[in-house]
Amino acid sequence: MLDISLIDRDLESLAARLNRNLEKQRSAVAGALQHEEHLKESIASISHDLRTPLTVIMGHIQLLQNSKLAKEQKERLEIIQRRCWRMNGLIASFYELAVLDTEQLKPQYAVTNVSNLLAEYLIENAPLFEKKNIQPEVMFPDVSVFANVDPGMLGRIYQNLLGNAIQYSGGMLRVSLETLGNDKLLFRIENTIKEDKKIETERLFERFYTGDQSRQGDSTGLGLAVVKKLVEMMQGSVNASIKEGILTIIVII
Repeated sequence: MLDISLIDRDLESLAARLNRNLEKQRSAVAGALQHEEHLKESIASISHDLRTPLTVIMGHIQLLQNSKLAKEQKERLEIIQRRCWRMNGLIASFYELAVLDTEQLKPQYAVTNVSNLLAEYLIENAPLFEKKNIQPEVMFPDVSVFANVDPGMLGRIYQNLLGNAIQYSGGMLRVSLETLGNDKLLFRIENTIKEDKKIETERLFERFYTGDQSRQGDSTGLGLAVVKKLVEMMQGSVNASIKEGILTIIVII
């Protein structure tokens, strides 16, 4: 703001007008920023909510595929299923962009059965496992694992990591869950890498990383960037390593 005290009344009047215009500009910018943040939060919420009915639709499609259908009906059902998977990916990308750009998104902590939550996502991805001829190795503790986490964020982490492993696996996929002595949760996912793939692990969690062909095609390059963002929001850590053709990603929350 301009602060001018002069004998010249014209200059003082001009300064007052400039200050009024500056104040209007400040208010307009503040209002636009507030609207933008609200829009981003709404996008994140809506895209997340869309996944529930879509999951139900995909489940019924799978049930129909196991029933007696004519050849033409099966072909039409396969087209519907492919479109549903594509829509699921678009919704996920929509949500991921909103998450990355929404600074006001905060974890809503709740004591959660994280082993049951992981089992639900494994079951949800069963059709993809079958399609890719993958039989995942799953290692859970003997008892249910509970942790104080944001269940929505943790679910998104599970889904993104499973989706990434399924899409780029060379055949093997291993998932394990365990608790650490300091009340921390450790989630590990491992998958073999196809021989023609070269992955830079130091860049794996970068937004829009497409330095390798394995991140192209239908991939947006956002899935693992969102994983890192959500893990850090819950005060956790995530890292990746490759040894003897196996990509290992470890999340500690």
